[in-house]
Amino acid sequence: MNLFWTNTIWYVLLGVLTIFEVIFSIIKAKRRKYVFAFYMTLVGAVLFFETMILIVFKAYNYYPMIIPTSPFDDVLAGNLFSQFSVAATALLVAVFNLEYYWILILSGIYGLIEELFLALGIYSHNWYRTWMTILGLIIFFWWAKKSYSKSLEGIKPIKYYLYIILGLFPLDVITLLWGFILSGYQNYSRDFMPDPVRSPYVVCLLYYLLVAITTVSIYFLKLKWRWKTMAIMTIYVINYLAYKRHIFYFLNTEWFLIFSTASIFSIYLSVVFLDRLFEASKSSALMVEREH
Repeated sequence: MNLFWTNTIWYVLLGVLTIFEVIFSIIKAKRRKYVFAFYMTLVGAVLFFETMILIVFKAYNYYPMIIPTSPFDDVLAGNLFSQFSVAATALLVAVFNLEYYWILILSGIYGLIEELFLALGIYSHNWYRTWMTILGLIIFFWWAKKSYSKSLEGIKPIKYYLYIILGLFPLDVITLLWGFILSGYQNYSRDFMPDPVRSPYVVCLLYYLLVAITTVSIYFLKLKWRWKTMAIMTIYVINYLAYKRHIFYFLNTEWFLIFSTASIFSIYLSVVFLDRLFEASKSSALMVEREH
C-alpha cells in the first residue's frame, strides 16, 4: 500500500489526465471514429520510438510499482502511462489546431513533469536528459498537428498503411503479445542481444512487425483466398521453426498453436477495425469538412 501512495499514484494521475484529454478531444471532434483511430496511430508512433530507446538504448527507467515482481515489466508499464499521455496531448494539439506557442508550452510542462518524477524517485535517467524530452515533444506535437491537418484531405496509400501498422501497436502488442509474456506461457529468446532481460522484448517487436506487415499486405492487396492461406500458413511455419530453434518459447505445442492463431487473427481483426475507423479519410477532399 505504501508503494501505491509513493509511486503508483503519480502514474494513475497521469493516466486520469490522459483519459480526460482523449475523451475531450473525441467529443469535440466532428469525425470521432477517425480521431480515435488517429490516436491509436499517435500512440503506436511514440511507443515504437520510445520503446526502442528504452529497450535497446537503455535511456531511462520508470518505477510505478505496478508489477514489482518483474522489474523490467514494471518499467514497461510506467512507459505506457508516459507515452499514452504524450500521444493524448499530441491529439489535443492536432484536433484543436493549437498555435505553435502552445506546442512550446505543453512541451515545457512535460519537462516539468519529468523533473517532478525524477525528484520523487519514481523515474530515473541513465544517459537521457529532460531537454531531450522537450525537444522531442516539440517535434512530435508539430508533426501530429501537420499530419492530422493533411490527413483530413485524404491519406496516400503508403502513409495509410503505415498509420495502420502503428495503430496495431497499442491494440495488439500491449494487450496480446505482452500479455502472453506476462502469462508465463510464452516468451522469446534471451540470447538475441547481449542483454538477456531486454532481448525477449526486441524479438517480440520484430515478430509484431513481421505479422503486421504481412497482415496489412494480405488485407489491402485483396489477395485470393489461396494466397491469403499460404501467407498465414507461412507465419505458422516461421513460428514453429522459431520454436524449434529456441527463439520462441512455449509451455508446450498446444500453446504454440494458441499463440500463433491468436496473434495472427487478432492482428488481422485489428487491421479491419482500424481501416473501418479511418475509412472516411480515403474519400475526396471535397467531402471533408476541415476541423479547426
